[in-house]
Amino acid sequence: MSVFSAWPYFVLVLAVLCMLALPVFRVADEPHGRDQRTATLDGLRGFLALSVFVHHLMVTHGYIVRGEWSFPPPGFPTLLGQVGVGVFFMITGFLFWGKLLDAKGRPDWKSLYIGRLWRIGPTYLLAVGLMFLVVAWKTGFELREPAGSVLGTMLQWLALGIWPLQPDINGHVGTGLILAGVTWTIFFEWLFYGALRPMAPIARSGRTPRFVAGGLLLCLLALTAAAFSPGATPNRPTIALLIGAVAWVLASFLLGMLSAWLVRRDGARRLPEWAASLLALACLVAVFIGFEHMVGPIQVLLLWGFFHLVCRGSTLFGLLDLRSARRMSTVSYSIYLLQGLALTVVFAAGPVREFAMAGAPQYWLTGTLCALLLVAASVVSYRLVERPGIAQGRRARSGPRRLPAAQAAPP
Repeated sequence: MSVFSAWPYFVLVLAVLCMLALPVFRVADEPHGRDQRTATLDGLRGFLALSVFVHHLMVTHGYIVRGEWSFPPPGFPTLLGQVGVGVFFMITGFLFWGKLLDAKGRPDWKSLYIGRLWRIGPTYLLAVGLMFLVVAWKTGFELREPAGSVLGTMLQWLALGIWPLQPDINGHVGTGLILAGVTWTIFFEWLFYGALRPMAPIARSGRTPRFVAGGLLLCLLALTAAAFSPGATPNRPTIALLIGAVAWVLASFLLGMLSAWLVRRDGARRLPEWAASLLALACLVAVFIGFEHMVGPIQVLLLWGFFHLVCRGSTLFGLLDLRSARRMSTVSYSIYLLQGLALTVVFAAGPVREFAMAGAPQYWLTGTLCALLLVAASVVSYRLVERPGIAQGRRARSGPRRLPAAQAAPP
């Protein structure tokens, strides 16, 4: 058994699913199957967020040993995080391009962006606020830089991820690592939301396939160049690999958009559930067995094959229909944003860290307990912060309530 073995990941996931099956976690239940086009995606997000957590759990081991926040060994440990993030980007492309297609390229833009602010903002601010507390604790609750400089860096963090620069605060090196560096993806999400408006004419004119094909061709060429870049590794990237990483993000959005168009074009036609689940798992297994990282054209297309089959209704032999899987997906945004805080707090305790670093079994046991703590905290975060924010966003989109004329008239 190694810290970087694959099978303990499945034990950890099983432990989380068993915990979420307990009646106390019914508070995370949401209506089932509100939109049949996204029903299976409602069971997938939690596995993605938990996979990113396990990726960072392995990264944390190297950080404790070497003092460097860097990729774990190539293969399964690295792919866990990259697959999770890549599919998250595909989901965003699928959902929001689908909104444009359904609205014939003319959605209520104000409502869309207000909804995004209230969906992303509250939990993001909670995570950043807790990060500020950790920074204050680690810097002895004293100013180590001029107050104006500290305030300026804090304001950059408070920009909801729209501002890409998120610097160290009060001289604490590695401030962003307290959140496991996950906020970079939110910046790309905002870029995609901002690009929707100039892309809207494409949705109106029915040119989605040509637009996606052209964009994908450029991305796949960049990914091919990155895959064959000599001497490049995730921890020592070349220019080609960096360009390939950006192309991977863009390709993920584009492939999600393509799935949104295909699902609406194909209507109800789909493979039998058993065949779709088998083929989806085959695509996913091929990614993990055949590649060391996601920056390459073949693995991106294989991952899209998995994603598209889930969009078409594959439940992975019922796994995505499990009540505990849906509960985990409901709180997946909180899991994603709070994972670094959970790792920071758990491994900051000296006795816990010493126990975990004594061997691989101890490290995985600690990581599993950390995952359980993270998911439980995420359920609380969802109920107290995330869900009220979503509700407030709905109210803000609908505008102020108008009283009937008889009630509104002055006495």
